[in-house]
Amino acid sequence: MDFNSLRYLAIGDSLTVGIGVLFLDPGFVEYYRGLSQQILKKSVFYKKCARSGATTEDVLMMLHFPSLEESVKYADIITITAGGDDLINAAKKFLINKNEESVSHAINQSLNNYSKIIERIRHLDKQDQYILRLTNLYNPFPNIPIADEAIKAFNSSINRFGLEMNVKVADLYSVFKGNEKALLSKRGVHPNSEGYYQMALALSRLGYSP
Repeated sequence: MDFNSLRYLAIGDSLTVGIGVLFLDPGFVEYYRGLSQQILKKSVFYKKCARSGATTEDVLMMLHFPSLEESVKYADIITITAGGDDLINAAKKFLINKNEESVSHAINQSLNNYSKIIERIRHLDKQDQYILRLTNLYNPFPNIPIADEAIKAFNSSINRFGLEMNVKVADLYSVFKGNEKALLSKRGVHPNSEGYYQMALALSRLGYSP
């Protein structure tokens, strides 16, 4: 075993899967791994546990899979992308019932799940030093006011997790705002290759302490 190597675990939704780029093309996970290797001057081995459409509740459930529990125990770097599908599902309900409370309820529920996710990782990870990196949400629908309001509300709350030990939150909202055409794929929801690279840069700029 190379004791100079690090283990990176990527958990989440379609962003972690890498939807939006051609099959076998790198997503943010691969870019972030590459940047991490360059910066840390160490080999970084990575594993993905992700599913397109996964909500924060799904991610929380993943963390109870025995195979993933084992990976979390020995991970040095963990990234999580989740929350976008929670809001998309809530937006679909809103279009049917026109009840804005369904959106605010989804935000509160997803943030509650995030709190449990962080607690679960803290319980499982046996490394003396590890880092947990979260991402806030970018807005793929900048021309829809309620979408921007909901995303800003979600981001305002998720950014608070960055105050916790070993946790930092990458600001994807600012990265993508005004750059949607350049950074989103043709379908306009998921990032393109440059978008994923910018995601990885935002994560790497958070540093690697401890």
